[in-house]
Amino acid sequence: MFADFINRPILGQYPEKHFGAITPNCLWVKFVDKGGEEWIGSFEQSWVEQGTFIIKLDKQEKVFVVSGGQSFLIDVKTRQQLNKTEISDIKTAIVDDEQTHIYYSSGFDLRFMDTNGNDFVLFDNYYFDDIKLVEIRKNKLYATYWNYQSGSEPFHFEIDLLTKEVNDSFYDFNSRKYNHENPKPTLLTKLKKWITN
Repeated sequence: MFADFINRPILGQYPEKHFGAITPNCLWVKFVDKGGEEWIGSFEQSWVEQGTFIIKLDKQEKVFVVSGGQSFLIDVKTRQQLNKTEISDIKTAIVDDEQTHIYYSSGFDLRFMDTNGNDFVLFDNYYFDDIKLVEIRKNKLYATYWNYQSGSEPFHFEIDLLTKEVNDSFYDFNSRKYNHENPKPTLLTKLKKWITN
C-alpha cells in the first residue's frame, strides 16, 4: 500500500475521488492499494491550515490524511471516507502499535478515532495552548505541551489509555488543580540532557 502527497495531477491521468469541498486550494494524494490499483484523492484544506501529514494504517489498508488541519480517514481499497464527523484544527496525531486507534489533538481536547471512523473524546479538560503527541508505550500516551500564560517552557503530559488517569507537570488530576510553576529540572534530568548533548 502506498499513500503520499503529490502536485496537482494531469486531468485523467488517474481515477480521481474528491473529499470535502472541491476548491482550488485542495491537497492531492496518490494511493496504491495492495492489489496495485492507483488512484488519487483531492482533500479540502481547513481554513486554519494547521497540520498537513499522512498516517498509514497498513494492517487495515487505511490512511489518516490531515490536510491543513482537516482530517479524513480513508479506506484505500474502497476509496471511501470512513469518518462521518468533520474534524479540523489538527496539528498532531499518533497511531497505536496495533493500528486500531488514531489519537489526535483537535485544538481544544485530545480525541481518538477507531479504524471504522468513530470519534471519541479522550481528554477534554482543556488547558494547553499547543501540544505535540510524542509516543504511545504500554497503553500510555505521552505528550509535550505549552501553556503560554505560564511561560515558554513545555510541560509533560501522560495519560493512561485504559483508565484515563493523567500524570502532568502542570495539572494535578486527583485534586483537579493547576500548578502555575513549571517544575525545575531535577539532577537526573540535567544529567540526561548533558549526556544526550
